Amino acid sequence: MLQQYRGGKPQAEVVAAVPEIGSVPTLSRYENSGVEMKPEKVSALLRYYGAPQKDIDEALECLARAKQWPGWTPPAGSSEAFRALYAVESRAKIIRVYQESNVPGMLQTRGYAKALMRDFNRTQPDDGQQCKRQEELEERLEFRMRRQTLLDGDNAPMYEAVIAEPVLLMQRGGVLAHREQLRHLYSVAENKPRVRLRVLRGSAPSAGSALHNAMTLIKPFDEEKGRFVYLENRNRGGELITDEAEIETYMASLDDLWLDACDKTETMKVLKHYIDQLSD
Repeated sequence: MLQQYRGGKPQAEVVAAVPEIGSVPTLSRYENSGVEMKPEKVSALLRYYGAPQKDIDEALECLARAKQWPGWTPPAGSSEAFRALYAVESRAKIIRVYQESNVPGMLQTRGYAKALMRDFNRTQPDDGQQCKRQEELEERLEFRMRRQTLLDGDNAPMYEAVIAEPVLLMQRGGVLAHREQLRHLYSVAENKPRVRLRVLRGSAPSAGSALHNAMTLIKPFDEEKGRFVYLENRNRGGELITDEAEIETYMASLDDLWLDACDKTETMKVLKHYIDQLSD
């Protein structure tokens, strides 16, 4: 938001007009999330840029939310794209996700997440590599569980997830772990007002036509500014899409998937059906 409202105005000119910022390097760090941002300084910058009050209020709300969410460091080896995703999640207004291979990380149970990571670890070529990977697995697992706290509380972003129906059939970690995961999804769909979960049936018009099998759209504040798309590649570095034309294309795909997915009532029926199958 700060970058976009500054536009082509020279940073030195901004610092001269908003002396509380102090220096050009400090302004740069504010624009790149390289320092803890003080609400009064952010407000002063946005007022100088002529931002409408609603955007100023939204920026201050995002800062308050980010302060409530502990700033854990992503595990070593995380891709730059993932680090960028993590850096702005706490400031997001809307997070929309599509997954057709796994349950989204923000909705995974510990047992399900551990099974996914363990499966990857088994593919390592030698025991030494597997031992190293095991340590990394534990770090990644704890980070994933802590990261999910972003969805708690009244100030949580709106989290919208579309899960392809085949995901509900893929057992990760065995029957017990899979059933626990499905029950968790049912509980989240029923009880978390800031999480909107939808199942995309295999018979839906857009089933199998997604532009990518694991997409995350981030809307940090308003509908058009600051958006980006993260494309997840399983157990490898993801890709960050910032080009506006490309973002529009992925957004259109996500919109189609959302519109074709079951509504809340039908989603919960589908989840219960698969839970009941595992309970027999």
